[in-house]
Amino acid sequence: MTQLSICIPLETKAQDALSLIAALMENRTADFEIVIARPADVVMSEALLSLVAGDARIRVTDAEAGISRQALWRQAVTATTGNWVTLVMPGDMIESDLAVMVAFLEASSPNVDALAWNAFQIDRHAERGKAGSVAIPAGYQIETFDKTAMLKAFFCWENSLSVPKMPFGLYHAAIRRSLIDALLDLPEAQDWSTPLPQYEWAAKVVLFANELAFCSRPMSAISTSAYAPEAPRHPWNFPFHSGLGIAGAVAEVQFHVLRELGSPWSGNSEAFVRALTIECMMEASREAFTAKGNAYFAALREFEGGHLAPYFRPEFHPVRAHDTRRGLHGKALLVDRFLGGAQDAGEFYNTVRLMLAPVGLICGGVMRDDTKASA
Repeated sequence: MTQLSICIPLETKAQDALSLIAALMENRTADFEIVIARPADVVMSEALLSLVAGDARIRVTDAEAGISRQALWRQAVTATTGNWVTLVMPGDMIESDLAVMVAFLEASSPNVDALAWNAFQIDRHAERGKAGSVAIPAGYQIETFDKTAMLKAFFCWENSLSVPKMPFGLYHAAIRRSLIDALLDLPEAQDWSTPLPQYEWAAKVVLFANELAFCSRPMSAISTSAYAPEAPRHPWNFPFHSGLGIAGAVAEVQFHVLRELGSPWSGNSEAFVRALTIECMMEASREAFTAKGNAYFAALREFEGGHLAPYFRPEFHPVRAHDTRRGLHGKALLVDRFLGGAQDAGEFYNTVRLMLAPVGLICGGVMRDDTKASA
């Protein structure tokens, strides 16, 4: 059985996974398969088609035109055969030796069924001289995380910024086959949808996983861009939704996942209001700040009698200084976003990878326990 399945959904015609897949294929001994999920209205480039045809480790699963992100991701996962499964987007990059790490976990920690790691966040629209530093963690140990603490971090928004601190899930994280099968056995969402299926997977993983493991060494890089709000399709009389902003989109996912399990939404706290506040304060223009703030305030007034609305007091700050420090600070090495001339997430990861501890070295060590939820 293949050790690792790497899912790559092609969500739009503009996405091309050639660079990502070509980089992975350079590791000819790695025990993984690549599953490309392609809607009927998305055409792959000739170069990518040639690469797919020339390597048995790459497979394509065809989906119907116009399929939702949620359904496309699920179809990609359903088509996998690996002992572990992860998912990345075409513009991202992931460690080709990840299969070595999940194999190590299988042997050393049989109860671990969810693995997460530090992932670089690389803004695809960053400009030279205006981008903040990127932190490279100095540590590379693998630790177990306390599940109760992670449940509180995600569903109760403890210590969150605009989104909960939740590295576990399917997107830039890995799930063991036994847990994948259990999650696929859950009823597929029919009456709601989300533009952020990564949080649906995160919610279900942290609820159903037996044991969580986290690697401090970065194992991937995410090509990021600003969240674009999307109108909700099924509000269900729940006032927070993807049309408001990213915090609203996460709350909407939490609400529906818990609803399907017969549980009430538990994010109605001052910590959640703080996340809404932080998201509003990240807006660069007063017009956008005011519009988002008014929308969130209206939702808070609508929710359970408006008892949380008085805690919502965002302040507009038009000028935000970027952290441009360089060098070792605490437990992280701060480097330039364009280190080595890197233009995108793939180039950045391939450059920084030369500075990171080899995965084989990490997996020759001993896993230790840590009850902190400080991803």
